[in-house]
Amino acid sequence: MRSLLVLLVIGLAVPAQQAPVAAFRPSHLFGDHMVVPAGSNVPIRGVGAPGALVEVGGSWGAVAKTIVDRAGRWTCDLATPDRGGPFEVVLRCGAEETKLRDVLAGDVWLCSGQSNMVMPVGPQRGTDGVRDWQKEVAAANHDGIRVFTVKSKASATPEADVDGVWEVCSPATAGGFSAAGYFFACELLAHGKGPIGLVVSAWGGTVCEAWTSERGLSEFPEFGDALEQLRLARSEARAEQLAAFWSAVQRASDGAPRVVQVPEQWSKGELKAFDGVATYERTIALPAAFRGADLEIDLGALDDMDTVWWNGERVGGHEDVGAWATPRRYHVHASDAATAVLKVRVVDKGGEGGWSSGAADLRLLRAKDPAQSVALAGEWQRRVGPAMRDLPPWPPDADSPNRPSVLWNGMIAPLVAFPFTGVLWYQGEANRNRAEQYARLFPAMISDWRVRFDRELPFYFVQIAPFGYDDDEGNKTALLREAQAKALELPRTGMAVTLDCGDPADIHPVDKKPVGQRLARLALAGHYGEAVAWRGPRLTGLKRADGGCMVLRFDTGGSALVLAPGGEGFELAGEDGDFVPAVAKIDGAGIELRAAGIERPVHVRYAWAAAPRSSLSNADGLPAPPFRASLR
Repeated sequence: MRSLLVLLVIGLAVPAQQAPVAAFRPSHLFGDHMVVPAGSNVPIRGVGAPGALVEVGGSWGAVAKTIVDRAGRWTCDLATPDRGGPFEVVLRCGAEETKLRDVLAGDVWLCSGQSNMVMPVGPQRGTDGVRDWQKEVAAANHDGIRVFTVKSKASATPEADVDGVWEVCSPATAGGFSAAGYFFACELLAHGKGPIGLVVSAWGGTVCEAWTSERGLSEFPEFGDALEQLRLARSEARAEQLAAFWSAVQRASDGAPRVVQVPEQWSKGELKAFDGVATYERTIALPAAFRGADLEIDLGALDDMDTVWWNGERVGGHEDVGAWATPRRYHVHASDAATAVLKVRVVDKGGEGGWSSGAADLRLLRAKDPAQSVALAGEWQRRVGPAMRDLPPWPPDADSPNRPSVLWNGMIAPLVAFPFTGVLWYQGEANRNRAEQYARLFPAMISDWRVRFDRELPFYFVQIAPFGYDDDEGNKTALLREAQAKALELPRTGMAVTLDCGDPADIHPVDKKPVGQRLARLALAGHYGEAVAWRGPRLTGLKRADGGCMVLRFDTGGSALVLAPGGEGFELAGEDGDFVPAVAKIDGAGIELRAAGIERPVHVRYAWAAAPRSSLSNADGLPAPPFRASLR
């Protein structure tokens, strides 16, 4: 009854308990254009009527059978062919049949992390695209690259499925692909390693602990209270509290109308100190071609929640937390009238509030011809109220993306049975202020994933790029980069250094091509056994020489040291630990450093800042990572 009450109050915002699903289908990961790991056994999963026989057959000759269990779920382990394709997979259950067409066999990599993994090749989702994106997209005719982007979902409990579709790489699709993942796949194709599938399961602004399972966090008592809140969020009491909250929102009266410009970002206007409800309304003049047609309402991303009405009828909404970065799109069928009334209620629990998208993202599209559109940005009537303080308390969050374990539950746990080739990871910015913890947490997450996937997955990650954080006047970011490097103590890991391809003014640097290529080098050397250069110089020792000189020795990564003009980024300090810039000079496989006023150097560091200057690489163009060291 409680779940039913919530459904009545907020219009399907919280699903009721469902009976076992009888309709036969595979999980969303198994679809047209997918890539299956070659020469493997792939557990194809799905739902169906309990007790029914399921038969799965590949056009290469493999067949597998199973029975749907009592929960309405089934799994068939299908032997896959050698690299190549296209193939077809046929799934049968009684009289029902599903065909997966244009299937390739190759390698499938899981790409995860936060916004720099999400960042697309082209100008989408609030970004301007990577460097030379027009050229990159125009050349993206790569049938051997297929991408499945997991829809963002935080969950209090492990989910059974993810949402998404496989897309074939082409100039029409590549602009929406993860840029780091795309350039990684292109480099592997260039080395003859295709076909390549990418499953991109990433979410901007998210913390490492959200991607770690509850069991994986057992050694971190600091997350105990948050995990306990998550357990409370699973209870029926949350449904009752949600119902009370939304019922109060519906009963409350709005304030007086005021004309405002939409999209409105609350933090930049008169609502910057407001948390609560604001309702926007606009009458839209519909072109003749839009009348009586199926339409799509694009509203961009709204923080935190929204409910949308078209001519007084609710047509959709995101009415639980966790979707603040998700672009809204709702389908409507227009009447023959010349106008329509669009109403959007925005609820912000705290923080930014309102729109985070630009005016170009707000459009009314004709479904059959998206090129026809009506701009929705401009003057709207806005009513404010009530405030959060005047509403019943919001229940413990199950779906906030930065709760411990919720992204593991919603976006990784449903994938654990799939035999991925390896993992690519780009995250760390959101944990930047907790470097000491991250040095333990990140390796714990990698180990947790390997336990859950039941194999020692190759794990290649990106060291966060230079960026001028306002709150980092010391060494927070440098310590985080050092913490990331601690994960290299685990076997089958590798780190792509990005000191030379960041932007101090942009936390989402546009130079993603070298990031993907360096991840590919790590995979080519570490997983595929290719003789390629895969890392830059690493410090192996230091000593003090005569005349106030510090001599550093390096494992060069296979080629000669290269020092850019000026040799920037090196610092020396004496016993007092006060660092000053040093003058660097190459000496064979080493570097000689001298600094004014430092007669007896004890400490050295390199690229030790949020947005450091750097100069050291090898002849293969691979940069040295930041480091610090001292004479003992």
